[in-house]
Amino acid sequence: MSGKRFARSGQAGGPAKARDALTKAYLRVFSGEDGEMVLADLAATVGYYRRPSYGEWMARTRTPAGFELHSALSNARAEVVQHIMGFLTLDEAQLAALEKAARAEEG
Repeated sequence: MSGKRFARSGQAGGPAKARDALTKAYLRVFSGEDGEMVLADLAATVGYYRRPSYGEWMARTRTPAGFELHSALSNARAEVVQHIMGFLTLDEAQLAALEKAARAEEG
């Protein structure tokens, strides 16, 4: 191991400065074409816009067994995207564009 230490938001100062530093870092990472492409791919990969449907589950499996776990896993995966989006200031048009791009990534 090289001994390199990862940068941390806490190095910026108190809690407000740390939050500001982290917000700026997320904005740098997820801005521009590359950042938008990565965020759309991440949203597609975790199924952010494909939330579990009990009706679809029952039609496919014919039993409620496992739906609760399936739903919990889906929610946990979606929390990653939600965490990132909490740092970004996306307006309604940008959110709609993200959803469209993520759905296109899903194929």
